[in-house]
Amino acid sequence: MNSASVVVPAREEGHLERTLDSLADQVFDGSLEVVVVANGPATLAAAREHSITDRVLVDERENGPGTARNRGAAATTGELLLFTDADTVVPPTWVRRHWRHYATPSVVGVGGPFRPLTDAIRHRALFRVLSDWWYRVSWPVGFVQQPGCNCSVRRSAFEAIDGFDESLSFLEDTDLSLRLREEGLVVYDHTCPVETSARRQREEGYLPLFLAYCVGYLEYVIPGLSPTRAHFR
Repeated sequence: MNSASVVVPAREEGHLERTLDSLADQVFDGSLEVVVVANGPATLAAAREHSITDRVLVDERENGPGTARNRGAAATTGELLLFTDADTVVPPTWVRRHWRHYATPSVVGVGGPFRPLTDAIRHRALFRVLSDWWYRVSWPVGFVQQPGCNCSVRRSAFEAIDGFDESLSFLEDTDLSLRLREEGLVVYDHTCPVETSARRQREEGYLPLFLAYCVGYLEYVIPGLSPTRAHFR
């Protein structure tokens, strides 16, 4: 039987329930398990009370999303691992759309775009440029970047590269994607978007975030440096 596992690191209060609601609505011809790695009493309670949740882990280390995702993945059993965030809503066909790519044996990872939960034209336009068109340009030249809120990995490949690099608090999803290329094909599916919060963009601004990413990319490729941005934890 087809088996898939979804890992959700949850730190923000007040958003997890709608994420779990969207996972409960999945149309998938196979077994689906959901593991939440939560921090704080509100998120722990929301995770434990929701019927879709199979297991809840307490995020005691607070070392960033990579650590939480690794812990969650280690507690799952599915042959396909999917990752999203607690401020994200996935469409009913999300798992199925990711799964279909793995019918090709060489595929080891899939990523998709993300859009803002708000209907504000400014956010929708900038998200389309930075969270879709950018991937369409960078992916073909080998700079693959599965976003943490919308990605999946074949379990065997995930284990082969030892999962997320827990020393990175920033660009850990890009790092995972680039290392996955050593195991096989990483696919970008522009027809499989998710909707996520624009809170960080509103609070910090698009230009500062863009510059933070530019600096992070440079730190990632320059030997001896490592991208670290605490506000992405």
